[in-house]
Amino acid sequence: MFAKSSAVRSVNHRTAAAAAAAATALILAGCGSGSPSSTGSAPAGEGQGSGDLDQVSVGLIPITDVAPVYLGIQEGYFEDEGIDLQVQLAQGGAAIVPAVMTGEYQFGYSNAVSLLIAQDKGLPISVVSNGSSSTNEPGKDTTEVAAMPDSGIQDAADLEGKTVAVNALNNFADVTIRNSMEQAGADPQKVDFVEMPYPNMPAALDRGDVDAAWTTEPFRTQILEAGGEIVASPMTDMAENFDSAFYFTSEQTLQQDPELVERFQRALAKSFEFAVNNDDEVRTIIQDYAKITPELAETVEMSKWYPEVNMDALQKLGAAAKKYGVIEKDPDYDALIAD
Repeated sequence: MFAKSSAVRSVNHRTAAAAAAAATALILAGCGSGSPSSTGSAPAGEGQGSGDLDQVSVGLIPITDVAPVYLGIQEGYFEDEGIDLQVQLAQGGAAIVPAVMTGEYQFGYSNAVSLLIAQDKGLPISVVSNGSSSTNEPGKDTTEVAAMPDSGIQDAADLEGKTVAVNALNNFADVTIRNSMEQAGADPQKVDFVEMPYPNMPAALDRGDVDAAWTTEPFRTQILEAGGEIVASPMTDMAENFDSAFYFTSEQTLQQDPELVERFQRALAKSFEFAVNNDDEVRTIIQDYAKITPELAETVEMSKWYPEVNMDALQKLGAAAKKYGVIEKDPDYDALIAD
């Protein structure tokens, strides 16, 4: 299995009801915006999968970073592992966490900070794979801060006193943008964040509703094609080879069906490898699920994909999340990463 620590953790005895209550509290506490699809799925092994396949659900966001999963389904990697994988879509990773905790989905994709928040609130989650990583190229990353030329914003320091659109408050954008501002010599507390869905950000920038936007592909490229400019690259500022998101499951699923987790990990690793070696296939499949034109698909920046977690980068992110008040306790990294 994917692992960071060789120590075997004890079985978590939280009941499903307790996990559901905690997950609900996570939403009410403002962990993030959006909601998962109302279409659920049966637990692994109990669904109406094809033949002898286990029907398994994974919660995703319709962004370019999750292309390997769609390619893995297309290429049959999940079927090869006995999995009939059903994709369920949500606006943000923070909305996927509760669906995984309550058992609606077996697996989910979420930004790293949402998972740190979930652990901080006592939710028994387990990261089973890296999800997507920075390009290590400032100005050419998949998720960056963009502004229009007349905004007066040229770099992270200029975000002081400005209004920035983010997809979820008190989450990934807050932590990484504040970190970039502080590195640039600005006061990281003097910035106003406004929550809105990624698809609404290009128009909001164009109208001047916000000064800047924390944007991800394909919306990042849409903003650039409309005349916008990249003014900050918070992920590359945070750490080299920075992991922005992970695939995760609940501790209950990990303990009750570790063999399913291993099969999911193997299929996902093959999917990553295929995506890395087949850029044309990636740019074709994102046109379908991300609903973008072939022209836009050819120009968007792509994440790096590999299954291993960069622990040094994750620890820097965790320290920043605590520093800026997004989490209260030091993260337990060994508990977060599945054995």
